[in-house]
Amino acid sequence: MKKWLIIYDIKNEKRLNKIAKIMNEYGERVQKSVFECEANDKALERIRMRVNKIITEEDYIVYFDICETDWQKKMKYGPKVNVDIEEKSFYII
Repeated sequence: MKKWLIIYDIKNEKRLNKIAKIMNEYGERVQKSVFECEANDKALERIRMRVNKIITEEDYIVYFDICETDWQKKMKYGPKVNVDIEEKSFYII
């Protein structure tokens, strides 16, 4: 499965809520309009087809295919970040 970073800017609240609902089915919200997803090509195509039925010319969505090496390099900070210590190869004390 590929790793995806999906970001969007949807101008209408009704469309925005529909897009967010779709993204919640496939990934994890990391910011209001940013999701991290794991999806194979078929699943991504389903996402894109569903999204394309909703968005209009004034909306914007970007799908970033992130390789596994770069995905592992990500660093998350903030009070809402869940860190599983067992997954880390190092500890910050």
